Amino acid sequence: MGLRHAKGRIVAARVAVACIGGKELSDEKTPAPSGFKFEIAKEIDKALADVLRGLFERPAQAVGDLASDAIGIFGDRIKRKREINAQIGIEEVRKKLEAANVEMKDITPPAEEELHLLVTGLSLTVDANLRDLWAGLFANALDPSSPVKAERPFLSVLQSLSPTDAKVIEFLTFISRTEAELRRSAKTFRPANISRISAEEESTMKGIMKVNLECQRAAIKSIEDKAKEYGFDNPPDSSWAENLFRQGVVERTPLQQPLISPPQIQRTDERTILEMANYLEKKIGVMDESAKRKASPPQKFFSRGGFGPQLNLEIQLSSFGRRFSEACGLL
Repeated sequence: MGLRHAKGRIVAARVAVACIGGKELSDEKTPAPSGFKFEIAKEIDKALADVLRGLFERPAQAVGDLASDAIGIFGDRIKRKREINAQIGIEEVRKKLEAANVEMKDITPPAEEELHLLVTGLSLTVDANLRDLWAGLFANALDPSSPVKAERPFLSVLQSLSPTDAKVIEFLTFISRTEAELRRSAKTFRPANISRISAEEESTMKGIMKVNLECQRAAIKSIEDKAKEYGFDNPPDSSWAENLFRQGVVERTPLQQPLISPPQIQRTDERTILEMANYLEKKIGVMDESAKRKASPPQKFFSRGGFGPQLNLEIQLSSFGRRFSEACGLL
């Protein structure tokens, strides 16, 4: 009796699933009443909850049938969700190809296995930032004028990324683009005679320095705003970059090492030996500190410089990370 009752609920769930997406069992020309889809969604969730409860509450002999029906219901929902994800992702790819002026007749599809992985990746992706990476690599792989290939290392990294990972990569490329734009817009001036700068030239130099300083402040402000938008102004813990380090996408920025000059060896005596030992001790200390920095995860994304408007990044894209970002269309 209990099994028949459970199966009745499963049938109700199947009917509810069949109704989703506008596939009502009633006449298609009959307009759905107000709140119809909302009620259907509630019924689907209720039916699925009943099935799940049945999996844990029914006798052992009933579990086989219940599990089969539950898997079917969940499979239908997962399949539909993946189809929607793939449709959204393919549309993003199409937009990127249009932006690059690539005609559909000219696209060069990658190998079958890579194509399967790309489509599968899009179908499993819900996060917008992560989808943008998949779509960027897909579009570049289809562009006949692009040297980008859907390389397995790129696909492997994409498969491992979380939404936070995607934001970190996007944020680092945003910083790279901002810095590049700042360098392009920076004004320079060289006086005719560096040893005799006129009052007019000095005024021009001060004006340029002021403009450059304002541009630098604006660039730092845009980076800080983006960090706040992504929640990177105060990361909750040190695990936010672990996967990217493990995948070789990011690395710690080099330690700013103090200049340590070797001693001038003119003769071999006790004082020279002590100076050389002191020099080697300082060099080893700096190397040890640098090794510890590389091995330890960063606690924050960046820190402020001690002089003027300046931000000191704690991590940066590795050489592979830059290649990966370029392949995904971020650089």
